[in-house]
Amino acid sequence: MDDEKQLGINIRELRKLRLLTQDELAERAGFSLQHVGDIERGKANPTLSCLLKLAEVLNVAVSDFFVQKDQAPLDDEGIRQCLLDFIGKAGKKHLSIFYTLYKGMR
Repeated sequence: MDDEKQLGINIRELRKLRLLTQDELAERAGFSLQHVGDIERGKANPTLSCLLKLAEVLNVAVSDFFVQKDQAPLDDEGIRQCLLDFIGKAGKKHLSIFYTLYKGMR
């Protein structure tokens, strides 16, 4: 499964756990219903600011969007190693996204 699709599935599950419809999430986050639907289906690649707003509305950390069900939470060193592994294998598209996230967090 690709990263965008897994991200969308995770966001959908968190939304449903909070008993929100896509329309309610879109309204609270200030996005269109189409955009929220596209994110949840893995058809849109949300920006860092979009993920931050969704996390705020859902009352979760942005990192919660990236946890897979079969994964145990990682400690700081585990996270660091995962990121280094990802960067080492990433193609141009993912490196560009990662760099954008990095710039937004500085």
